[in-house]
Amino acid sequence: MALFVLMRVVYSFLFLILLLASSCRKEKFSYESNWITPLVETTLTLGDLVPDSLLDRNNDSSLNVVYEAEYAVSSLEDILQIPDRVESVEVSLTSLVLEDRSFTDTLTLLELYPPSLLLNGTEASLPAQEITTNEGTVLDVTEQFFTTATFKEGFIDISISNDLPVEAEVLEFELRNFKDKSVIVSGVFNDISANSIVSESYDLAGKTVDGVLELIVIKVKTRASNGEVLIDVSKGIRTTITIRNLKPQVATAIFPAQNLVEREDETKYDFGGPELTEVRVKSGFILMKVESSIEEAIVLNYTIPNSKKWGSVGIITKEWTIPAAPKGETVYVEERFPIDDFNINLWGKSNSSAPDFNHIYNELTASIKYSGIERTLSLDDNISIEFGLIDVKPTVVIGDPGPHSFSLKDTLSLKAFDNLSGKVSLDDAMISLDFFNSFGIQANLTLNELVSENTKNGTRVKLVSDSELSSALLLEKATNPPLAPYERTVTLDKYNSNIKLFLENIPNKLYPDLDVIIRPNGTINRTDFAFDVSKVSVNFKIEAPLTIGLDSFTLTTTENFNLLGENETQNIKEGKIILKVKNSFPFQGDLRLEFVDGQGEVLFAKLPDAGSRMEAAEVDANTGKTVGQAESEVALSISRSEFQLLKSAEQVEVKVTLNTKDANRFKMYSDYGVEVQLITDFIYENKL
Repeated sequence: MALFVLMRVVYSFLFLILLLASSCRKEKFSYESNWITPLVETTLTLGDLVPDSLLDRNNDSSLNVVYEAEYAVSSLEDILQIPDRVESVEVSLTSLVLEDRSFTDTLTLLELYPPSLLLNGTEASLPAQEITTNEGTVLDVTEQFFTTATFKEGFIDISISNDLPVEAEVLEFELRNFKDKSVIVSGVFNDISANSIVSESYDLAGKTVDGVLELIVIKVKTRASNGEVLIDVSKGIRTTITIRNLKPQVATAIFPAQNLVEREDETKYDFGGPELTEVRVKSGFILMKVESSIEEAIVLNYTIPNSKKWGSVGIITKEWTIPAAPKGETVYVEERFPIDDFNINLWGKSNSSAPDFNHIYNELTASIKYSGIERTLSLDDNISIEFGLIDVKPTVVIGDPGPHSFSLKDTLSLKAFDNLSGKVSLDDAMISLDFFNSFGIQANLTLNELVSENTKNGTRVKLVSDSELSSALLLEKATNPPLAPYERTVTLDKYNSNIKLFLENIPNKLYPDLDVIIRPNGTINRTDFAFDVSKVSVNFKIEAPLTIGLDSFTLTTTENFNLLGENETQNIKEGKIILKVKNSFPFQGDLRLEFVDGQGEVLFAKLPDAGSRMEAAEVDANTGKTVGQAESEVALSISRSEFQLLKSAEQVEVKVTLNTKDANRFKMYSDYGVEVQLITDFIYENKL
């Protein structure tokens, strides 16, 4: 019976609903409902306070902030640069040499006394002979001597060998150029005994000699034989022409191999004060630029004798071949030869005499090799040569670097504090200034000023100390071998400086002002040295136990935000955004939300309702560490118009401002954090 009654009630209710739904309504029916959903969950940790890379964890999980930054004269080039040193020389050929050569011509008995042909091979008496003529024998000595030459120096030797069985009483001759008949030499030999030789030398200086000559025996007079003699018509008077010690001014010939230029020099380098005795080259080149109008291939050889390949043998030497220039033209050649890893002594040709620094002894020769090709060369021909060392970067220098002074004013960024704002108080702090010198040179370093700046609030704090930084620090030079740097550390703490105040400024910029003097006390025997890896540096190491108090200290995180679709938000009547917070920090705090659209524009900011804030976690009096988490619920009321703006929000920025009660300082631990859950509590108005 009860079940029956219940079913009748249900059916009656359903019927009423259908009747209302199907009839023409004159007024709407409405009701309200709540829609609660979490939109954002995030956690703020000490990594948001200080980058994890700067946090040093102790055994008890407490944390220190450790930050290092270095400022240095960190390059050999900061104190020394080797300038390019290129010499330009225009060299005319200092000498041309032709080889000594000889040529022999015979005036036979048959030519002197034709009837002797009938007596050849017999013994007979020879009558006296006297022949006078203006005709001569053409001698083509082009292959033996040259095509033509004008001599600066040289000699021609004329030797007369009398192979006749009778005395040559008179022999008068001329040697002349066949083409223009110009006489080169002439002479007379008297009383040349049978089977004997006579000679005479003639100077060729200033004379032009062709390769086609004419030998004229102007007069030959022989005595009659003393009785019968053996007749040999092939024998006669032999004339031997020898050309020797030939140094032409100009010649067309096949030249023998020879040096045309020989140059020894000590090239001075000006380093602007330093006096160096040795340099080891990390990288660099020998430059050779040549312009040549010489019609023969020229071989240039450049050598630095006082050099040595590091870890090997051999000196710096390089050979270049300059092609023969076409007649009337000039050839150009430019090459660079690497001299990496070579040691070069800079004490000139010898270290036993001055100058004994900043001088490189070098040798340059220009030569021709035998080519078998006829060329025309002249002492007026020249070679224009540029040669020397360029782009030299040293790996080691030895000597006196000279005095150098540097004023180092710069800006260093302290990334450790970039994300921090507000005020912080430290329980302790320390800065270690580690000075390092790996130059083999003394250095004086003066720290004029070190200023910290918080660019967010414009506050500057100058470091003040009564430590050894108050005067110049002498950094002794490194030793070698092996390379061992000089190191010195100065520590600033709360007892000898204002380091706490310096760091409590939360600086994100440091402004060091240092003076560095290189080689303040001179050098001994130029034995100072510097490697390319040498440096003078000061390393700023900040160490602070993360035991802090906070005043209006802000942590910020930005999260993606997506409210609800259009259909879900159009009937919102009112509502709240609720922040559920779990805080393990010993700091209480205030929260603030900023909603941002897709273009990065802030739509609106929202503070919690009155009385809503994040509570601090409880601190254990014995351990100084918080116990568990303090849970808080922070409400932010949202109006209908603000809800409309939320439709465009794509990100929400959550800012937590932390504060310490009663100026207490607390030690920070690695597991501290703030967990935030953003929940919307919307009231919808539904209409039927």
